Amino acid sequence: MLNTAVAIFKGPQQTKEAIEEIQGESLANSKISVVVRSEYLHQGEFREEIANELAYYPSEINLDKFNAWLVQAPPFVVPNLGEVVAAGPIASQLMHQPKGRGLVEVLLTYGLSDLRARHYEHEVRTGHWLVLIQTEHEKINSVANALRSFGGKDIEKWNKEIDHPLYPKS
Repeated sequence: MLNTAVAIFKGPQQTKEAIEEIQGESLANSKISVVVRSEYLHQGEFREEIANELAYYPSEINLDKFNAWLVQAPPFVVPNLGEVVAAGPIASQLMHQPKGRGLVEVLLTYGLSDLRARHYEHEVRTGHWLVLIQTEHEKINSVANALRSFGGKDIEKWNKEIDHPLYPKS
């Protein structure tokens, strides 16, 4: 059974470093997702690099590893969020929701409570980067620790079978 770790990041640099660490340690393989509103994609020093990595039309030059492990979607509109750029498995889920449904409903499918799903939607709406990672139970603490060590906040671990976060939080 896969568990889910969710975290919020302030910007692209922390997000990139955390995901590179998790990918480098083979903690999640292809189960890494990122969601950010399009207008907040171009933040900080890495704005051009991240834009090329996550945008629909990647540059001809692969500036780093993002293109190698995040399958991206073109920018699209999500109810309650506006235009977003999403990468990983969550992108397809968001794009194929019934009309009027958005991030909250997708997060519910990962086992998050309605209250926490709405919290994460609010964080994305206000400019933060959402990282959602699914991995085996044995690796979930390592994933959460990596997210935390690179500046992730509001880190929670969830399981579809349980209606509350897994505790203790690490």
